[in-house]
Amino acid sequence: MRKNRWLMCGIASGRRPKRWAYLLMLLFFCGIACADFDARQEVIKLMENAGMKKLLEAPVTITESAFGVLSIADEGIFAIQHELLTPEVSAEPNVVIVPGIAIVPSADKLVVITHGWLDKGEKDWPSKMAEAINERVDPNEWVCASYDWRGGSVVFTSVQAAQYARDIAGPRLAAALLKLDRPFKHVHLIGHSAGSWVIQSAAGQLAHKYPDARFHLTFLDAYVPEEWDAEELGWIFEDPDRQKNQCWAEQYYTRDITWKVTEYNLKQAHNVDISALDPLIVEHEFPYRWYMATITGRYDRWDEKKEPVITCSGDIDYGFARALESGTDNWTQSPKLPMHNKAVTIKAKDK
Repeated sequence: MRKNRWLMCGIASGRRPKRWAYLLMLLFFCGIACADFDARQEVIKLMENAGMKKLLEAPVTITESAFGVLSIADEGIFAIQHELLTPEVSAEPNVVIVPGIAIVPSADKLVVITHGWLDKGEKDWPSKMAEAINERVDPNEWVCASYDWRGGSVVFTSVQAAQYARDIAGPRLAAALLKLDRPFKHVHLIGHSAGSWVIQSAAGQLAHKYPDARFHLTFLDAYVPEEWDAEELGWIFEDPDRQKNQCWAEQYYTRDITWKVTEYNLKQAHNVDISALDPLIVEHEFPYRWYMATITGRYDRWDEKKEPVITCSGDIDYGFARALESGTDNWTQSPKLPMHNKAVTIKAKDK
């Protein structure tokens, strides 16, 4: 029961919450978080005096795994960074790069993977996907990374997760990547569910820093809250010509229990329906497992291991094959695929 209450309140540090965490959440639910500026400042002072300054500062840290993949972690949480401090303050974090990270000077291509709502990266799938891609690219050309924003994603509602993703997690990811101070010429961002707003927001900011770069956005069952504009997803440049020539997006979705909020044929993306490939009950999480399988050639989950990895519709190969990481020839063909299309359907019989 305590764990459920903790998750609902958005405290997702990975440790058992302390009593002050419950007190703080109680204050929020009593309306302090929605009060005026002076009331907010009083809460901030109270937290500082109680030794909670670290929670207020909540940096973004960048470390490197033993496999040479970057792990970027947003240490903020929804209740404090979004509700108390507000996005205007929290979107510009202190970025901490752990000593010892070595990026090859010639690496000018980037791929980053991130998760969605109520997802702390089950079995660390974003990192595993980054590692799988890292094994298939030239480390002299590519920087592979995963992004963890669990403190903003493990919240009571999916809308709150999307708000944090768009307003804070995305800008914080962009800030961390800019801190690397690399002249990236190609940026591939992969986001699942509410994480689609992370990569959308980050890409918009990175496009200002890298005006000549090519962007590739992969949306995996993109979540669009009601009354939000789905047409925002995939559009990152102000200039329509630059948008057309320098950004290509794809959306892979399933017709699952999340229903219409994740079944969008996005206007700024090439859309693909992979529902028929899920061997059991069609799941919201299946698109990232399928995309991972298109990289490695196999499924890892127990009930999917014996299933063939099907990626083709007609003569077009989808999934990882559409990325520059899989080869220049494939990537050259990707931007030629139609946008805002009636979703291409990949069926098991297409094997």
